[in-house]
Amino acid sequence: MKSFISTLLTALIPIAGVSITSAQNTPVNIPGTRVFMAAPAGFKLSKNFKGLEKSKDIFIKVYDPFNSNYIKYAQSFTRESLENGGSEVQEYKKTTVSGFAAKYAALQNNSGGKSYFLVFGDSSFSVMVVAACPANGDTDERQLKTALLSVIYKKNMQIDPLAGTFFNLNDTNSLYRFAKCKNDFYIYSGNGIMADKYAGESIVSVLPFTSDYTVGDETIAKAILSSYRQYGITEPKTKKETQVQIGYLNAMEVEINAKVDNKKAVLYRLTLVDGKKAILILGIATSDFDKNMDSFRSLAHTAKFKQ
Repeated sequence: MKSFISTLLTALIPIAGVSITSAQNTPVNIPGTRVFMAAPAGFKLSKNFKGLEKSKDIFIKVYDPFNSNYIKYAQSFTRESLENGGSEVQEYKKTTVSGFAAKYAALQNNSGGKSYFLVFGDSSFSVMVVAACPANGDTDERQLKTALLSVIYKKNMQIDPLAGTFFNLNDTNSLYRFAKCKNDFYIYSGNGIMADKYAGESIVSVLPFTSDYTVGDETIAKAILSSYRQYGITEPKTKKETQVQIGYLNAMEVEINAKVDNKKAVLYRLTLVDGKKAILILGIATSDFDKNMDSFRSLAHTAKFKQ
């Protein structure tokens, strides 16, 4: 069973904070990651994503881990692939981060903004740091480039991967417990077992995201439906759709009969929205459907937004 969560990130990716009190050039740890960087003046730790921000249009996001194998991913992170995406590559070079192989790129986007990418790692992990700002902001551009090239990585550092998120799930009594984060989503597996892939297994994934406008279940549902077939999910048919109350918020809860890789499955989806913040909780049951639906529902109903 292939995960289609990654594709949803293109439609539902977080788009602001905790003040930074350390000296400007002192490396700051990004909570929930092993990444340290010199925070530019005027930036703060974000409450909406793992990274730093100056405004909604000027930010640095950290994805740790982004991928499980930098060597493999780096083969596709080329000047040519970036140019094929329609952007002008203004700078592209190989470098190192704390002794790990790395690639850095600066792009001028079609929309007129500037984007910066730093990817690094080895055969066991990959990290991506992404920064963006409007074009013609020379000071912002210099700050972002300097921050990315200041990154330090402490591979053996013990971290809480859920630190830096704006949501909480209480999995203490759940059959599904937090296992790992990947890119911008969080995986809860049976007994919290960590694996590279969960082929054929029932799992729960959580996607947190924000938007410039209030989002709703309809928008999220459309994004999911467009991704089903590409990732082996076919014949989706809504079985049950209910509005439930989670804390002080109303949420939409949906159960869907489907096939995953041509085998029967039942999908669970809960969308919890608080203004411009939202989380999508998606469970995929490949067996013991009633039991897993109850487990998915119990876990999802513990969801809270951090204050």
